[in-house]
Amino acid sequence: GAVDILHCIEAWGPDEQRRAYEAIARFERDGLDRLQIMPGASELCGFLDARQIRRGLITRNVKAAVDLFHQRFGMTFVPALSREFRPYKPDPAPLLHICSTWDIPPTEVIMVGDSLKDDIVCGKRAGAFTCLLDETGRYGPHESLPEDVKPDFMVSSLPEVLSVLEEHFDLAPVSVAESRI
Repeated sequence: GAVDILHCIEAWGPDEQRRAYEAIARFERDGLDRLQIMPGASELCGFLDARQIRRGLITRNVKAAVDLFHQRFGMTFVPALSREFRPYKPDPAPLLHICSTWDIPPTEVIMVGDSLKDDIVCGKRAGAFTCLLDETGRYGPHESLPEDVKPDFMVSSLPEVLSVLEEHFDLAPVSVAESRI
């Protein structure tokens, strides 16, 4: 399987870690100029805002990227946890932190993400509903996914998340309420 560079770096000595994180930071700073919003993100945020449903963000990017995203696109996620929050996904701690901040149980949250091994595993470990965004079909059909990482829902675009929310959840203000699955 793929190597998780962040976990790999944690096993290194302090000087090696510092140099590695500096190299990653340079690479990410270069990428900030090309930062784009995912198609359908503003519509999904508008949908959630209209229903007073909160949204948080968990990313393995640096805080500078999150700050630029908020500034450039005007869509604020609270809380927005960057990779400076430890431990990072796939550990459930970031999602459990958001639930604690919002004072709601993870069973009233849906974790939407494009990584099976990070986002979906984080959501499942936290006890939340999970929705895999697979725009390219790289993960194959839903039924072919291993049971331990199989998301509750699978979509190929962010606008499809709206349909999942409307069809499978009672959308009460402030949180995604009990599922009707």
